[in-house]
Amino acid sequence: MDIQDHEPSDIKWIGKYLDEDGVVADIVERVKADAVAVKRWLVPRSWGFPLHLSSESMKALPEHAGCLMFAAMNIRNFYGMWHADNPHTEAEDVEITDGIVTDPRHPDNFSFRVIARVKAELAKLVPEAA
Repeated sequence: MDIQDHEPSDIKWIGKYLDEDGVVADIVERVKADAVAVKRWLVPRSWGFPLHLSSESMKALPEHAGCLMFAAMNIRNFYGMWHADNPHTEAEDVEITDGIVTDPRHPDNFSFRVIARVKAELAKLVPEAA
């Protein structure tokens, strides 16, 4: 049995560090190039895969269910958000409140904020989907 890495091998670092506005703009442009991708970004079923469903309920799911469940991880990797020399993110010395990382510079918080902003921009393109 082969054990595969969590990340597809075609997800590589973009090679430069973008600020939040730059990451949002870059992702919007990439997603806008594919009408199907735009729609999937705006459908909640694309963002998570319910593993607790019965096999009959699983058959009723759309084929794209969960297709974006690893988008935040891929964004962090593609834009080098975990790199120590990225001036826009911070993985050490972060603000923690009641045991929760609240620092907006943390790669997790940064990528989730980017996703929300990208969804908002895409919703302007397809208002009936929002």
